[in-house]
Amino acid sequence: MLARKRKIKPQRLQDVIPDTDPSCLTQVKASAGAGKTFDLTERFLRLLAKSDCTASRVHAACFSDTRSDLGDILAVTFTNAAALEMRNRVIRRLKCTALSVTDQNQREACSAMLPETAHDRVDRIVRDPSALNIRTIDSLVHLIVRAAALDLGLPPDFTSVFSSEEALAPYLDALIEQAAHGDTAMRGLLRSACGAVAAQSATSGFLVGKKLLGRLRALFDAALRGDYDSLSPPEVIETRRRALHKDLTEAAQNLLAIAGEHSLPWNKAALAAVQKVADGATDCTSKYLEKAAAVGLFRKNSALPMPVTTSFTALAEAADAWKQRGPLFRETLKLTPFIELARTLARAFMHNLENEGNLPSLLVPRLAQKVLHGENGVPDALCRMGSRLRHFLLDEFQDTSREQWLTLRPLVEEALSRGGSLTCVGDVKQSIYSWRGGESELFDSVFEDEGLTRLAPEGARQRTLPFNWRSGRKIMEHNNAFFTPLRVPDTALRVMAALLPGDTPSHILRDSANKVRQAFEDCAQQMPASGKTLGGYVSVERLSSGTSGELNEEVLERLCGLLRDITRRRKPGDVMVLARSNNQAAAVAERLVREGLPVVTENSLLLATHPLIAQTVALLTFLDSPDDDIAFWTALTGSIMLEHPEVRNHPEAGGRETLTRESLYNRLPAGPGPLHKNFRAWRPDVWKTFFAPFHIQSGLMTPYDTVQEWFARLNVEARFPEARTFLRRFMEVLHRAEENDIGDTSSFLAYWREKGGEEKVPMPENMDAVRVMTIHKSKGLEAPVVIVPWTNFTARSEDTPVVLDAGDGLRLAVPTRKSLGEPYYTSCARQARENLHMLYVALTRAKEELHIFRASALSRENIPSLCNGMDILWEIAGLTPPYFCGTQAEKTPASDGPGPSPLPPQDDFAWQESDPRKFDRRDFSGDWLPMDWLPRLKIFRTTPEHFANETGKSGASRKPTQDMP
Repeated sequence: MLARKRKIKPQRLQDVIPDTDPSCLTQVKASAGAGKTFDLTERFLRLLAKSDCTASRVHAACFSDTRSDLGDILAVTFTNAAALEMRNRVIRRLKCTALSVTDQNQREACSAMLPETAHDRVDRIVRDPSALNIRTIDSLVHLIVRAAALDLGLPPDFTSVFSSEEALAPYLDALIEQAAHGDTAMRGLLRSACGAVAAQSATSGFLVGKKLLGRLRALFDAALRGDYDSLSPPEVIETRRRALHKDLTEAAQNLLAIAGEHSLPWNKAALAAVQKVADGATDCTSKYLEKAAAVGLFRKNSALPMPVTTSFTALAEAADAWKQRGPLFRETLKLTPFIELARTLARAFMHNLENEGNLPSLLVPRLAQKVLHGENGVPDALCRMGSRLRHFLLDEFQDTSREQWLTLRPLVEEALSRGGSLTCVGDVKQSIYSWRGGESELFDSVFEDEGLTRLAPEGARQRTLPFNWRSGRKIMEHNNAFFTPLRVPDTALRVMAALLPGDTPSHILRDSANKVRQAFEDCAQQMPASGKTLGGYVSVERLSSGTSGELNEEVLERLCGLLRDITRRRKPGDVMVLARSNNQAAAVAERLVREGLPVVTENSLLLATHPLIAQTVALLTFLDSPDDDIAFWTALTGSIMLEHPEVRNHPEAGGRETLTRESLYNRLPAGPGPLHKNFRAWRPDVWKTFFAPFHIQSGLMTPYDTVQEWFARLNVEARFPEARTFLRRFMEVLHRAEENDIGDTSSFLAYWREKGGEEKVPMPENMDAVRVMTIHKSKGLEAPVVIVPWTNFTARSEDTPVVLDAGDGLRLAVPTRKSLGEPYYTSCARQARENLHMLYVALTRAKEELHIFRASALSRENIPSLCNGMDILWEIAGLTPPYFCGTQAEKTPASDGPGPSPLPPQDDFAWQESDPRKFDRRDFSGDWLPMDWLPRLKIFRTTPEHFANETGKSGASRKPTQDMP
């Protein structure tokens, strides 16, 4: 809402963002709660103030001055939510400036723009909303690919899918079909992969399809990118492996023979170890094969001739070579069947790319690069777009992937060459998306790019946002004391050593510690002078149990106790619980539901899991296939039907028993034929009133109309107001399906089975329930109270194989295992740093209260975890868990007042009062049928002769022989 009028003072902006030359490279480092969205909005508005809304949108490059069009400014965010938030902020600030008023929740600074200028910009945006160029980086890359779809051989209406499994599954089915119809090559490929599944996993039974699909899922992405195209053939690898093992065996046999010729007295254990290798064993980990000299294999005071020493040296070298390369060859050959299958599927997919409707999103950045760096020139549409864009503002740059940046770089370089600008905003401490390709190193390396810096008049500029506008003082001071020691090299090294395996190579440890030090170098924040964020409370508890299972139970028990205490003082909607994984979040939600605490999670917002939606889908399934007894039983026994007053006590029941689930189960007569016929014979009253009208009309109505009438007939919205958001969202899904030509029930049900599990209801901000989510999902969010119940994160390597050069011209794909050596420890170090970043994200979401559990299992004390690093930071900060600091805010309990409504405003609902379908205006008595509110057209079927007779153009009338079709 707009508050009191206030004179706009553009000069106030100078206190927040210095008035710098926009034609430059700018790096903005923004820690958590530092107001980066506000900063980006102000920069966007500065550029907008200088834009020329009368300029041509075709080629801004044709202008010789520095004026630019509204569409020349591009703000790129990481998520759709961030893009929407920034768009709303820009429009709101423009409206406030145009009206010379200020938002009561807005900070002191206002846009450096005159009211009449803001009015012009608002007018332009209202006439052309697309002129406000704020989008996600994914949507920008997709826009580039879609503009060049024909040049890339893609269907113009292609659909990008986030999960490659959607593209993989149909091709795997096709391969299985080919194998079943006698394709020997495909049969051999499939047999080899299935055999590998059976040999390498504890698979019970004969159905290995899901396990095979799971193994292929990660490999398919790499195969699509072409990562496996240059791998050495498996037969070459097998030949090298056999040769290596042969050298080892022969070296052991040679040592035994020479020692026997000289009658040397063997150490009994050493002889057994060498003999084992000579017999063909692949295990050469015996300590006797690692001796510094041959003398260690024989009894004391044995004189060793030179041939024995030489043969032992050869054996030691062969054993070392086998230990280094043998496991690589073995693991590579285990992966080979799956890689070959993934490559076959990827080749088939790429061959049919022109005809495919689904395009994996991982290919989109690469295709965009192909467009912008193509040898045949850039398409005209992209030339126009590239010459128009002059100012780039990139948000959350630390999570940008290298492929995404390489796509943007030509556009940025073109903009800088014409006096444009690039502003990157980010925070390496919050880089938690490496699993999606995010490279935090890009945040600094971009500003060392000579190709870009030479185009900036004054080089790259750096700014740091110093204030924390989110958290209370005690929370900010606690986080400063906890994280700032990581700026010290020795502390960073100690913490990384505590997070990584003890045998991590020293150079990897030092490199990781240096990256941590750089990331947390500017983590200390200040309190804004306005004093809006005073107070705050932090509590840390120590929990420990014998096993992981016992620890999880103790954590959940303590969490419930803490939440009961908090909800006595505050509303449940004030609380956010952050978990490391989806499984932990699900466990928390399940436990809170059992304890009677209101909770909302990402999964609880899935449409398919809501009981009312499941009952509605069951009704559609029954109408589409009346023989489906399970669907009919689900619809009949659900709360929509059984809890309806007319169903439980039907006026025509004639003294029959009240319908309940138990009475249906015990009294519904069994007989031949579908269940609905038996029910119709037993309770014709209920069937005639509630099922028969829809059964008669099935096939004549779209799914949207069927569900609309079903909800109206059974008064669903009024009876279940708490589910109104889900009901409306399902109606949106039905309407969207109808717009996409999915207008019959069978087609919609097929669509729902394939895609319905992904449909969610947006999380309402005013829902009074504890929010449970993963730390990744909480990025960019905040809450008055934040609880972090688990902190025992461990550093684990990635599941995807590593492609490496093994020497001698061999190129291998090897699983990330400890035997891999340096790549394994590098992967662990990356995960350890990301664990620290996730801890930082979790601890900086709180506004008023922060609660942390230091939870660890005694059985896993020897496994490095984040708790070990936290102990070091607590020690340096002079803190010893358990402890607390600050004061808890005393607030009125939610039970003392009505609290916020968990439902959207009524005027957001599509069913307006003027809609004749609204249920409270309907009469359901008599022979009511769905859609009876529609006007009916009377169609008179007459023969041409009858028509002619009526018009006087024929003689005596004749009886028509049949109706007209």
